[in-house]
Amino acid sequence: MPSESKNSDPFQTLKWSDLQAWAGEKATAKGMKYQDEDRVKKIKQTSKGSLIARVQGTKTYFTEVSLENGELSSTCTCPVGHDCKHGVATVLEYLELAEQGEEVPVASEGDPLIIMARQGIALKVEETRDSYQVFRKELREYLKQMEKEELIDLLMNLSERDSLLSRHLWDMLNLASGDTEETVGDIYSELEELWEEARSYDYRDYDSPTPDFSDLRNRLEKLLEAGYADDVADLGMKILEGYEEIAPYDEEGNIGMEIGECMEVVIKALLQSGNPAHERMLRVLDFELKDEYGIFDEEAFWNSDFPVEEWNHFSEVLKDRLETSDSGKTLSDFNWDREQLVKRLALALEKARNYEEAISLCEEEVEAGEDWSYVRLIKVLLAAEQKEKAEEWIYRKIKETRKSSPETAYELFRTLLEIKEKEENWLFVAALNAEEFFRYLSLQFYIDLRESAKKAGVWEEVRKAVHEYLENGNLPADSAIPGEESSNLLGVLPKTGLIDRDSFKKIDVPAFELLIDIAIEEENPDEVARWYNKLKIRRKKGEDRYFTRRDKIAHTVQEKYPEIAVDIWKTIAEELISRTKVDAYESASIYLRMVRNTMETGGQKVEWESYLSEIREKNKLKRKLLEILDVLEKERIIEG
Repeated sequence: MPSESKNSDPFQTLKWSDLQAWAGEKATAKGMKYQDEDRVKKIKQTSKGSLIARVQGTKTYFTEVSLENGELSSTCTCPVGHDCKHGVATVLEYLELAEQGEEVPVASEGDPLIIMARQGIALKVEETRDSYQVFRKELREYLKQMEKEELIDLLMNLSERDSLLSRHLWDMLNLASGDTEETVGDIYSELEELWEEARSYDYRDYDSPTPDFSDLRNRLEKLLEAGYADDVADLGMKILEGYEEIAPYDEEGNIGMEIGECMEVVIKALLQSGNPAHERMLRVLDFELKDEYGIFDEEAFWNSDFPVEEWNHFSEVLKDRLETSDSGKTLSDFNWDREQLVKRLALALEKARNYEEAISLCEEEVEAGEDWSYVRLIKVLLAAEQKEKAEEWIYRKIKETRKSSPETAYELFRTLLEIKEKEENWLFVAALNAEEFFRYLSLQFYIDLRESAKKAGVWEEVRKAVHEYLENGNLPADSAIPGEESSNLLGVLPKTGLIDRDSFKKIDVPAFELLIDIAIEEENPDEVARWYNKLKIRRKKGEDRYFTRRDKIAHTVQEKYPEIAVDIWKTIAEELISRTKVDAYESASIYLRMVRNTMETGGQKVEWESYLSEIREKNKLKRKLLEILDVLEKERIIEG
């Protein structure tokens, strides 16, 4: 380490609370573990005083940590990208070396450690983005000063150390010469290697690394950027065929998500391809027919603005395929392929402005009992400017499908809502939102109702009625004459023609959880405290094992009712400690720190120290917990 005193080295004045405020309790705890396990393999300082290190995590990562004006910041090549456990481990390794009197070497400007640390900086926050742009500018200026041979040597040296860079340069060479055959062939080979890796992937082992398709995606993007869209599109079917084999074992869908990202590039390629649009449409349709697991989103393609004649051509081809598909079959034979063909034919007819034919097709499917066709029919009718007929179908089918196909009924309901929003008929929108709220009783539906009722100028009346229902179970619509069409809120909101009081969610009043959620969302600590205290009386200790709501309650009331916040955080921390797992101890320390800060702010430092002593005594055999509590008590990382 450079020969400077502790006072002149800002890193040596750091406190544990500085690390925790910067990276968080969990990352700090994991960083401590990494440093203790000697995972920091190489560490240097830059000329500006930042720390650069190579840290062994799931993979090898490179991180850079800076300390300016008392503020820590870091970038890392890991998936988190910044302010992570690798940065924490780097700081702790540096401080341990400093405490032992060992020097940390200063890296030269062209040091590979610096280059590797900065090549994967994640652009996740504005400050990081700014520093990254500064770095790129400085790097560009530095590279411009290098001789051609020096640059070649640098690239050759880095390519020997980094297989991805080597492969990238190889692709560049081939594509620049117009030789795509070797690059495409190599991509096919890489794909086969990935499928082989996927076949041996242990889906039951959560620690087993998922096959990484990111390099494949990057190569597809480079191939597309070089103008070889058709080659990328050809690879799409090969990718889907490979996934089809391993999909039944991909229970968590991890590989499916990776494949979906690759297919995004394929869809971009089809949008850029010079082939006739109707041929590209057929290609995407074939992808859809192969993709029974829904791993990629092709809607960006179908929403594109293709010429009417291309849609018309596509529809004619689909009619022939559908006729062949239907030949000799009964309704019981209809399958996924046919459904997709009909869906895309209906879309093609609509886009080709053959509205009557599209409407006729959808009506036939509706009468045949195909639920998906209801929504498509409505969309076609609206596109054909037949709004009244569309609304007739909506009302009819919502009532018919509420029990048999609630998903379809809900989608139709949302379509009606969109129609009324476009009309700016806010009273009617509020009435529809009120029905959804009383049916599902969720915070989001409450927010939707509030927004529309405010626009209609009736929120105060609506809010009063909503709280009367949540607190006492009384709903104005209950006073309506049985069998007579009514409104949810008589005298406030209009009739919608869709009210179904039997489907309204039955509740035990008061509806504590929802009342608390509403009070939190409205930032009303008095109401949060009132309902939480009432709920606490009713519930047995430990019944609610989900921390999210309690933590939100604590943060909402912390300033006005600190005793409630402290009580909640203590309970959560003690429940976590009882799990006797290191990860749980790390999480518990987060809540204990909030307890400490709140109690000390309120002049209860002695009470806090007494409480911490009790925790220690009760758990004196849990060595890892005690180590974490030691950090909680310490101030300086390097004492003295």
